[in-house]
Amino acid sequence: MTQSPNDGSPVAATRDDPLLRHLSERLGGPAGKRLRPRFSPASVLLGLTVLGILLSALTSQYCRINGWGGVEVYHAGCYSDISALFSQRELDDAPWSPLIGPGYFEYPVLTSLIAALLAASTRFLLAQELTTALGWSADRASLLYWDLSFAAAAVVWLVLVLAVMKAAGARPWDAAIVAISPAVIFGIGINWDIWAVTALVLAILAFGRGAHISAGVMIGVGVSFKLFPLFLLGAVLVLVLRRDTRIGFDVFLRTLGGAVVSWLVLNVPAMLLSFSSWSEFFELSAERGAGYSSPWHIWQLIAEGRGGSGLSAETISGLSLGLFAAACLGVLGLGLRAKHPPRTVQLLFLIVASFLLLNKVYSPQFMIWLIPIIALAAPRWRDALIWQGFQLLHFWAVWMYLAGIVGDQDPQHSFDSALYIAAVLGHIGATLYLMGQVVLDILRPERDPVRGATGAPTAGAARTPEPRAAGDPMPTSELR
Repeated sequence: MTQSPNDGSPVAATRDDPLLRHLSERLGGPAGKRLRPRFSPASVLLGLTVLGILLSALTSQYCRINGWGGVEVYHAGCYSDISALFSQRELDDAPWSPLIGPGYFEYPVLTSLIAALLAASTRFLLAQELTTALGWSADRASLLYWDLSFAAAAVVWLVLVLAVMKAAGARPWDAAIVAISPAVIFGIGINWDIWAVTALVLAILAFGRGAHISAGVMIGVGVSFKLFPLFLLGAVLVLVLRRDTRIGFDVFLRTLGGAVVSWLVLNVPAMLLSFSSWSEFFELSAERGAGYSSPWHIWQLIAEGRGGSGLSAETISGLSLGLFAAACLGVLGLGLRAKHPPRTVQLLFLIVASFLLLNKVYSPQFMIWLIPIIALAAPRWRDALIWQGFQLLHFWAVWMYLAGIVGDQDPQHSFDSALYIAAVLGHIGATLYLMGQVVLDILRPERDPVRGATGAPTAGAARTPEPRAAGDPMPTSELR
């Protein structure tokens, strides 16, 4: 990768972050100006990511040894949609059914393609003698399928860390929040979300370098994995509507054009192959009711506990969409009224976090969505670790709650509704806290750790040419 315009001398994390500065006292104190690191940030970050990958693999060892069936997968915290769907959607017999039917596979086209490619690879490898000699067998095909999926996700995790490091510019060590993230360690093996997250960060990186069409292309790629990378266009639009960013509407149009073209290139062939298979994701999204760990699910639990019937799926869909639209209008108002232009990733964080809080479902792996955006928008280690602590509390709470539903378990082996509700409210509260911190950073740029480290303008300061903070929009004159 080439140097980004906002790259400079790396900011020493042990001098910049209060928590790391305090912890560094155990290892000789914060890095001084005479420090000559033996390894580059990239090599250290990749090493940390490999450590995270190994720890993540260890968290799934119970299921790798004993399989993904039964209630014990919840007690062990290693449940995986990947293995469950392999058998439930009959990918072992019809690997390409996610794309051409007749099976049911409720994911966008690129997720379906990855699932199908890995299923076909599993079927091919199981026919080889070497595969059997290495310990995989046809009667446990889901093990090989999960292993291949995890290996592919691990490579994507490495790419994600490098992309965050580059997007962070003069703050490469902020990518360590992603490299050794407990949220990613526990969540990466559940589903294919890491692919969409990486596409979004590559779009952020491209936009920061002025490659608007490439950014749009990566948005289209990301949306073909999951919906949320689309929200980067909303953050860009807010900056376009301000008069002091020097980003013209042509920037938004180029980014939007790249997204539309790439999405069409990826999705039209899938529509032609099997429109019914392609449309299953959108039909499920429109028809589903309150899913686990959403505020709507909590509402339903409380209503049912009081003898009520709760809200219909149509009502929940309307309220969820309406409240999210209101939240987006709030982000627009904040972005336009702020004294200084917000950073792109700050606006993106507020939009994605609002979507997660108001969505009809909050799956445990969704915590992965915010980790790289936190690293770029609000890289405070204390806040990031506290937020992830609440996410892991929810991670175990939802598994224990499900164990009590699907299995005949003693009370001490599961969570009751009250503990589960408390954990859900905890993860919601922690996300709201982070959103509040980002709002304060936008309103008072002098407290933004990214702007402070890069010398970007603060509130009340004269606007002079300065190095851009990570996620800042690049002036149009520099893009041409």
